[in-house]
Amino acid sequence: MLKSRILGALAIAALTAGIAATAANGAESSSPAEEAATILLNKKIADDNAAEEARAKSAQEAYDQQVKRNQETYEQQLKQLQVQREQDLKAYDQQVKQQQDAYQQQVKQQQDAYEQQLKSAQFNSAPPPAP
Repeated sequence: MLKSRILGALAIAALTAGIAATAANGAESSSPAEEAATILLNKKIADDNAAEEARAKSAQEAYDQQVKRNQETYEQQLKQLQVQREQDLKAYDQQVKQQQDAYQQQVKQQQDAYEQQLKSAQFNSAPPPAP
């Protein structure tokens, strides 16, 4: 759409320039009505071009704002994911520590039970005291 407007404007501008060049070279001069029509046409082209530039600028600004919002959303999500990852790692480390502590406690209980069995076996197998 923009291309066709620009091409149309260029064609009209070229036609207008051709008419002006013909008049400048001593050919038939334009009538006041033709000159007024040319001026109005040039003004319309300039107005259309200005409106198209304003529309394009507005569209670019909207696009830039959307890109900025998307970037901010991405950064916010990234931060949330990093916080969640840190929380998950902390929870995992705590779980590993609890499991290690439970294992160590179980090993100690087994060692204590084994030592108790050894003491009990030594006590029971000790020779009777001499008379």
